[in-house]
Amino acid sequence: MLPSFAGADDLFHERIKLFGLDGTLETMRQVPAGQQYAIVQTLKNELQTNYLKDVLARSKEGRCEFGSFKDCLEEREDFWQVRLDSKSRCFPSTICGYYQCMESQYQCSQYGVHYFTDLAFPTCSQYVKNINEGKFTKDGVEWIYSVMVCLQKGLFEECEIKGNCAAKSSKNSCEHIVDFTLKFHPGCYLESGIGICNLKLKDQINIWRTVGPYLTKREREEAFKVVKQCLTSNK
Repeated sequence: MLPSFAGADDLFHERIKLFGLDGTLETMRQVPAGQQYAIVQTLKNELQTNYLKDVLARSKEGRCEFGSFKDCLEEREDFWQVRLDSKSRCFPSTICGYYQCMESQYQCSQYGVHYFTDLAFPTCSQYVKNINEGKFTKDGVEWIYSVMVCLQKGLFEECEIKGNCAAKSSKNSCEHIVDFTLKFHPGCYLESGIGICNLKLKDQINIWRTVGPYLTKREREEAFKVVKQCLTSNK
């Protein structure tokens, strides 16, 4: 069921039905592998250079004990980690394994909080699968990877730089992570790449239908707030 929006007219409701979150994805022309690689490499290089330097400069515990600041970053096949306060911390990347790393670090599932296992990792993986199946334009692919990095940076800043995810109770830490991400998501969606509202309609539809099957009621309401902003701004 679609959320009701006060003051929305019949035309608005008709338009928003296009974004049925559980519908079939629209057919697109597949983006060449070379273009996908270039998009990922640009984001990856920024993370491993300017962003990593900035993180180490801002972190009180982020002094690099090695010869090069890049030696503080461990790039594994499934996720990246950075050495902070003599411990390895999950570091933002262009791969979905970041969320598996975070689950391992915070172990939220054992406290009944399944954000990483039931939402973050599955939706991220589904995005990548749909990219490989040609479901997005070049702008859509760039938007997806930019959002991926934006969301992971947001969590890294909140949890590791600001230290706001630490609590006496690990369940409280995990619940804080969920609350933070729900509030942080819209900004990434609206501002990453060219912004979701500026993508082609088929890209927008495929984005919402990619995430739809994984959303809880609250997450679905947050998603439609972004949909509403895009539709009302383009009326």
